[in-house]
Amino acid sequence: MAIKEEGSAAICADVAAKMYSLPILFENIEDKDNNRTRFLIVSNFDNGISGDDKTSILVRLKDAVEAGALVHFLQDFDKEKINLSKIESRPSKDKSGFGYWFYIDFYGHIDDEKIQRVLSKHDGEVTWLGSYVKGDDE
Repeated sequence: MAIKEEGSAAICADVAAKMYSLPILFENIEDKDNNRTRFLIVSNFDNGISGDDKTSILVRLKDAVEAGALVHFLQDFDKEKINLSKIESRPSKDKSGFGYWFYIDFYGHIDDEKIQRVLSKHDGEVTWLGSYVKGDDE
């Protein structure tokens, strides 16, 4: 819309401005120096391995009602020496009852062999959100 509609503007990542040939009018528009805004870019292509990647997944464990289900899942990452950088849980309710979704960020690319070994053990439980180059603040 910012390209087509006269007098309009967009708050976006630098890469989006470059992709659409938008002029950057202002940078660092935050009101506090320690604020960080992350932009999500939805695409129909996969990023290649950069060697400095991070991956985001959603996990819904089949055995989530059993004690230790999450720790058993996470131990697979530990065994492969994959460092987690974030884990959040969100309650969910579906036809199988009450449970949790887990949002997990970790270092590495989805195409890395050790990550494939972990995720292949949990077929049907993991939704890959994306692999991308880590940001400067990570």
